Amino acid sequence: MGWLAFHAQSLGTILEAMDYDVLIVGAGFAGAEAAYALARRGVRVGLCTQSLDTVFLPFTPVMPPFPEGTLLAEVGFAGAKGWEIHARAKYKLEAEPNLHLFQSSATRLLLEGGRVGGVETWEGPQRRAGRVVLAVGSFIDPKLAIGKVVEAAGRLSEAAYPDLYQDLLAHGFRFVERKAEVPPLEGTPGYSVTFKVLAPEEWEVETFRLARLEGLYGLGLCVLGEGTYARMCEEGLRLAAGWAKG
Repeated sequence: MGWLAFHAQSLGTILEAMDYDVLIVGAGFAGAEAAYALARRGVRVGLCTQSLDTVFLPFTPVMPPFPEGTLLAEVGFAGAKGWEIHARAKYKLEAEPNLHLFQSSATRLLLEGGRVGGVETWEGPQRRAGRVVLAVGSFIDPKLAIGKVVEAAGRLSEAAYPDLYQDLLAHGFRFVERKAEVPPLEGTPGYSVTFKVLAPEEWEVETFRLARLEGLYGLGLCVLGEGTYARMCEEGLRLAAGWAKG
C-alpha cells in the first residue's frame, strides 16, 4: 500500500470514528448539560460549538441554588465569575470519555433515507449521528443592537447560524421572533438581541422532537424562547434522562 493510500485509509478510519449516537449543535447551558448527562450514561456524543471560548459561558450572573444533578451544580458556586464557570465546565466536558467537544459551524442538515443523519459544516467535514439536537440558543437570524449599531450576532461578538437558518426555512420550519435585553456588566455595554425561535407547533415538549423531520430535536432557548440558566440545564438533564429510559 502506497503512502497516499495508507493515509487516506487512516483518515477514513478517523472520520468513521467521529460518528456519534447523538450530535448536539450548540454548547450553551442546555446543549452542554444534555451532552454531559448523555455521555455519562454511555452515549457517544458530539458537542459542536462555534467557539470553544464560549462553552457554558454565562453573560449575566448565575445565582444559586443550582439544580441538583446538573453540570451547573458541579461547577457553579456563589459569586462565581462567568469565565470561572466556563473554564470548570469545559474541563469536565473535555475529560468525559464518551463526549467529543469540537469547534465547527453547522450549515445544513444531512438527510439520509428520509431522516436527519447529521450535519454539514462550514469547514467541510460532515458530522454524522443517529440523532441531531439543535440547541442553538439566540443564534437563529439574530440582530444585536448596541445603540444605533446593529450586527448579526446572538450575543456580543458571537456569530449567528445564517446558513443553518436558511436550510431550516427550506425544510418548511416556521419561526417566531423573540427579544432579549442584556444589561451593562463589568465594562461590557448593554445591548438587545432580536432572534428567531422555532414556532411552538414545530416542537413536541415531552419528546423534544421537531416532528417535521425524523431524527431532529430541539432544546433550550431556540424552542423555549426564554428562561434562566438553571431552566436550560434542567431541560438538558430532562432530555438525557428521557432518552436513557428509552
